[in-house]
Amino acid sequence: MRPALTAVLAACVALAPLAAAARAGPASAVATPQATAADAAAFDRATATVLERMRVVAATPGAAPAMAVVMVRRGQPPVIWTHGHLSTEAGAAPADADTPFYIASQTKAFMGLLAVRLDAEGMFDLDQTLAEVWPDLTLPAPADPAVITFRDLLSHQGPFETPALSYRTAYVDLVPAADYGRLMAEGSQGREPGFRYSNLGYLVYSAALELTTGRDWRDWLDQALFQPAGMTRSGARASRFDGIPLYHRWMGERGWDAFEGKPDDLMHAAGGLVMSPNDMARWLSIQLGEAAGGLDPAWVRETQSLAVAADIRGDGVPCQGYGLGWNLCRIGAVDVRAHGGGYTGMRSAMAVSPDLGVGFAFFSNSDSLTGGLGQMMVQTFFETVQSAEPPAMTLETFGQQYGERLARFAAQRMQAVEARRAEAQWAGWTWRPSPADRAAYVGTYRHATLGDLAVVTQGEAVQARMGVVTRPLEPAAPDLFGITDGLADPPSPVRFERADGRVTAVVWDAERFERLP
Repeated sequence: MRPALTAVLAACVALAPLAAAARAGPASAVATPQATAADAAAFDRATATVLERMRVVAATPGAAPAMAVVMVRRGQPPVIWTHGHLSTEAGAAPADADTPFYIASQTKAFMGLLAVRLDAEGMFDLDQTLAEVWPDLTLPAPADPAVITFRDLLSHQGPFETPALSYRTAYVDLVPAADYGRLMAEGSQGREPGFRYSNLGYLVYSAALELTTGRDWRDWLDQALFQPAGMTRSGARASRFDGIPLYHRWMGERGWDAFEGKPDDLMHAAGGLVMSPNDMARWLSIQLGEAAGGLDPAWVRETQSLAVAADIRGDGVPCQGYGLGWNLCRIGAVDVRAHGGGYTGMRSAMAVSPDLGVGFAFFSNSDSLTGGLGQMMVQTFFETVQSAEPPAMTLETFGQQYGERLARFAAQRMQAVEARRAEAQWAGWTWRPSPADRAAYVGTYRHATLGDLAVVTQGEAVQARMGVVTRPLEPAAPDLFGITDGLADPPSPVRFERADGRVTAVVWDAERFERLP
């Protein structure tokens, strides 16, 4: 449960490089040069450069408790580096090549390949429209369900947003496929046509797939992709796997804010997979053209092909378009297909160049500058594969800058927490509700699209429960509580409203929940 209900998850987070901004590429369609595949010497040079930097990172206070890097060259065994432990708790197990890290929005690339396969096999037509699945659906202009196809949705071109779907699936509950039509009709907003990255298209595709075929997207992925490819430590049901790392946020002198990863109900089709480094090596090889378990390389090429031109610069590496689950980018003289992943307490990244015949992936169980780190390692790897020139930034400078920025990041994070807690609205956090006060809040409160919020008590504590997530409400002033997602999270206001002395509603940020009788 995230505290800011109005801030919908941007699952592919901005991952700026640590040093200078990434070199800009053309803002038009992706070029397609015939680059020469990397030889063994170039690959070895790139892997050595990345690994020496990752070892410096690993020795820096506040680096992710667990990290992994995967580097592959077509037709050769992968290079896999792992570091650290699944948590900062004493006796925690070490991370290894079979550790199933959460990969967040990288899930979109897997869903893209699934969608292309099912389209090719006649199971689900990507060019059918929303109206063919939901005949009675109406959407705000300019969105027209009779025109928008599922291919449009998977390339982020559907001209509407449904914030409640994006928020609930990422942070609250498993939204049944049967509810999607109502939620789109009641909770959507029109937007300008064209590319805009979001989770929505993949969520809607997964619901339509289930309604059309009678099978959940998670089962489809297992049957059509993971099992044929021999990826045994990958899937959307985290409960099936042991050894999943905890998520972490670095707080500097206060240490780590650690918490359990996503439960199964929050593993959604736009960001809901765990995957081991060994399985990622298999996946990257498939992206480089390896035929595996009936997965046609032509399907892979289709997902990597340009679906919409766009100037995408939020991920550090400049990208010029989007396929079906892949950003189409440019590093040096070659095209690279890439995607990042981000969620509270974790970051990841992956990229492949079919022209060079190499691929790269990065995993971490911390969100403390690891997004920028992952993108910097992507860029370092692909630039070093292409050039024998040493990196512009020396190893010593790299380590110094990373350590300084990480310390500054943690300090700024906690300063933001302290500044929010010091705001006048909280009245000094001095109020202590009586048993009668606490009892007055207990009940269920409903929002038309966000669902139900239950307020319960446990001893002297007041708690808010939405879907599968429960969070404590910290009393601040009469009828005002703060809610956070952990020690590193600034509190968000939860304010109860009354009529004739009786609590009738609760407002969380700007969202109002009416009390049920």
